[in-house]
Amino acid sequence: MKVFAYWAARTAIFVAVLAALWLVGWFDVIAVFAAFILAWLISYLALPGMRLAAQQQMAGLIDRSQRGMREADSEEDAEIGEADGSR
Repeated sequence: MKVFAYWAARTAIFVAVLAALWLVGWFDVIAVFAAFILAWLISYLALPGMRLAAQQQMAGLIDRSQRGMREADSEEDAEIGEADGSR
């Protein structure tokens, strides 16, 4: 959930910056690129705690996924070993 909250906050910052640029008269593609860069900078400076929490949550999810794959691999290796031993 922390990853989603961080993503939503960054998206909201981007939309707000883009809206501000459109209010001052920037209506072209350059406004989108400028909003992207400015929103990245603002979110990098303003959301370090959310970024760290999201990073930790993603690391935990990846670790669990890799652990599950390792367990499945070792189980498969054990089954193969049993099949080779029965021949």
